[in-house]
Amino acid sequence: MRTTDLIIAFSLLSTAKGVVTDAAASPHSFKLDLHVPNPIPNTNTFLRSSKPPAANKWAVLNATLGGRLQVSQPFARPCFQASDTVGAFNQGTCGAVQAGYLNHTVRVQAFGSFMNTEWEGCQATSEQCTLDWQNPVNPAAFSPPSTCSQGSIAEVFLEVKNAADVQTAFKFSKQSGVPLSIKNTGHDYSGRSSQIGSLGLWTHNLNSISFSEKFVPKGCPASKALPGVTQGAGVVHGDIVNFADAHGLTMPAGADNTVGAVGGFLMGGGHTPVSNIYGLGVDRVLEFEVVTPTGKHLFANDCQNTDLFFALRGGGGATFGVVLAVTMRAFPKTSFTTVGVTFNNAPAVLSPFLDLLIGHSVQWATDGWSGVIVLGGGMFLTNTKMNQAAAAKYMAPLQNAVEKQLNGTFTLVTLPSYLALHQNFITSQAVPVGIPLLTSSRLIPANTFKSSPTQLRDALLNITANSVETILFADTPFSFKPFAGTGPTSVTPAWRNSIWHVTSGNGWLFNTPTAGKQAVYTGVTELMQLLRDLTPSSGAYHNEADVHEPNFSSSFWGNNYARLLSIKRKYDPDHLLDCWRCVNWRGASNANFRCYL
Repeated sequence: MRTTDLIIAFSLLSTAKGVVTDAAASPHSFKLDLHVPNPIPNTNTFLRSSKPPAANKWAVLNATLGGRLQVSQPFARPCFQASDTVGAFNQGTCGAVQAGYLNHTVRVQAFGSFMNTEWEGCQATSEQCTLDWQNPVNPAAFSPPSTCSQGSIAEVFLEVKNAADVQTAFKFSKQSGVPLSIKNTGHDYSGRSSQIGSLGLWTHNLNSISFSEKFVPKGCPASKALPGVTQGAGVVHGDIVNFADAHGLTMPAGADNTVGAVGGFLMGGGHTPVSNIYGLGVDRVLEFEVVTPTGKHLFANDCQNTDLFFALRGGGGATFGVVLAVTMRAFPKTSFTTVGVTFNNAPAVLSPFLDLLIGHSVQWATDGWSGVIVLGGGMFLTNTKMNQAAAAKYMAPLQNAVEKQLNGTFTLVTLPSYLALHQNFITSQAVPVGIPLLTSSRLIPANTFKSSPTQLRDALLNITANSVETILFADTPFSFKPFAGTGPTSVTPAWRNSIWHVTSGNGWLFNTPTAGKQAVYTGVTELMQLLRDLTPSSGAYHNEADVHEPNFSSSFWGNNYARLLSIKRKYDPDHLLDCWRCVNWRGASNANFRCYL
């Protein structure tokens, strides 16, 4: 499969026959109930597991949980007549699945759905239950002899309601040897919330939100009080942005409204388009409520369980415990002076546009601008320190270049709130779902812009020409100063001296064979190597990194890894939580990861 074929296919997403996109449908236009009634799993349920528990243990677990264990099925199961999973063919439900296949809000409602469909399947064997994302009504994907397989989706799951549920699950895992996987919304580029043969813990219904003008973390003195928003693990970005606006607050969020604000996004670092203004998500955490694998229900903050607080602020999700809630620092509502740039013929001006960006981005970041640049598309940058008149004068060189040299359009507006910024500029950057998409990441230090500008431009041109999309997140916390009185975070220190977080990606089609998928993986790794070679002392954002990132522990955490490893062994001595390239993982040869390519 050629990259150009895939790029064309992605561009047809919004017009594919039978597709209902987020832009065309109400976010809550319909809900799919793909849960199977609660039969107690028998011994056959976990034949794919490396250590299947006895049937009576499942019965005991189900009874302990009040009969709340559920058997899952893949999102597209109703469309298949041939299947080796639970569930049944249903033409009516299949029509709803097809209509919502590429819809973020629909997918987030089903346990058996992941936003990137490679994590619904077992890639190593090509066992899957997926539709043709170019045209979800294409019968070639689901008609016999095509078969629906469980892939790497946990066959049994529990909707977590409280700490006791998690404590029960940890106890069961320790006694039975059944691995655990933790899923919130299914936005997961590395498959860490999808694991073959696991008991799935689904946290999406922990969605309470509250605001305190004077939040005091547990165990801290009253002098530590700050405005804080406490949100359950299932709260999504769209909810938190609207909640904040209704309460006269600013709460930064990512581009996709359905990404969980508390889960792996946050614990991996949590960058937003305004991270150069407000810091990464982990910079703004005041307190975590968490259940550790040892069964303890703890609160971690700057005053107690400080080692765990450090680990959860960048060490990765699904690693040190199950987070039930988090309290984030809240900021007053403010206005955002924002520049937008679009091009009439973006490919033709890509090289001079990159020269322009490389020549100015260090100064822009130094002066507090933060935003997103889509190569081959456009960009926006925003600032809370300049009014519109000052910004117009400051950005005059950019406006002149865009309008007179690059055949583009330059806009400058002042938006009254973060919600307005989110709605007008940020949500348009959300990537498609319902497709297989492999990403790769690199943080580009400020010194690279000065020492190797030509090499940086040429590497980005090469990556863009061979990727579905390349994004320069100009939102690293380069000029952000950590808040006084807060301890260090565990993300790689490379975040703090970088100007861009670069991502690119590629994918495949529903009928791509295993060898073709492997070739895409190899190509993604080789492309980003161009930037690794150019920035050897930097790192990557592990939430959006290459699944096969070289030297991953150093790349994701830098010199924080040794401390993270010690904390992991303290809070998870029995190794009950394990995920792909997480701290202290068992390695690719472990049976839990046999579906990875």
